[in-house]
Amino acid sequence: MTSKDYSQNLPVRNHPIQNQPIQDLPIQDRLVLFGYGLFETIRVEEHGPTCLERHYQRMQQGTLRLGLDMPHFSDWQKLIHFYLDENPTPTPPYALRLTLSGGSSELPSRILFHTRTISYTPAHYAHGVGVNFLSAPRNEFSPLCSLKTTNYLENILAREVAQRAGFFEGLWCNTQGFLAEGTMSNLFFVQAGELHTPSLSCGCLPGTRRELVLELAASLGITVHEGKFTRSDVQQADEVFLTNALMGVMPVNQVGEIRFPVATETGSSLTHKLKKALLIALT
Repeated sequence: MTSKDYSQNLPVRNHPIQNQPIQDLPIQDRLVLFGYGLFETIRVEEHGPTCLERHYQRMQQGTLRLGLDMPHFSDWQKLIHFYLDENPTPTPPYALRLTLSGGSSELPSRILFHTRTISYTPAHYAHGVGVNFLSAPRNEFSPLCSLKTTNYLENILAREVAQRAGFFEGLWCNTQGFLAEGTMSNLFFVQAGELHTPSLSCGCLPGTRRELVLELAASLGITVHEGKFTRSDVQQADEVFLTNALMGVMPVNQVGEIRFPVATETGSSLTHKLKKALLIALT
């Protein structure tokens, strides 16, 4: 679907996004000029959008860094439901993208929506996906690492590099050589029954599913290590998986030249245990 601006329906008073007509985004908006803005991609199930509070909190942190304004959570949530109620959408589950534009000195920020289908297939989950290390490093000192900004070209180009080489996803190491993240995902691996993931200081985005998986692991009594890990650490792992808001928990069957068996649903795999726990948490 094409993007729609529903900001004029924002149910708050004295907010700069209120009472704007539905129209094309003005050329003066910094989203158009510089890719200056924030976005969240939300998975929508039969029962509605998932993890809204987590998505809101991350976007709110971004507005504080970028000096943008956004509505309170209850109003933000109402705006999402208004859009979904008033527009045709794909069959659930599907993706809802919410974009907050950067506005300008004369223009307020705008909230834009669009929906699309989710491309992950049952075969991806059954057989796993391949990932490869990227040659260019992730700059862990960049303020953009912790923000989900609309300035996303670096991620897109890096993923295209991995896909041209025949892989599903590319993995970044940071400037110190430690694992950071995938171009569209957070990275987890299992060694000796314990869960490992790069710390946020390594240059990875604070993913909503990353956060939830860490909480679920703790509730299941799984030992978790957030830290600095190398390529060899993940290549010597027993299990590897990726997370993001749309894929949930995605098993990995290959890291570079190293192949991994993907455990069956009935086995003792921590990947499947956490995948199941995540599905339950989102229902």
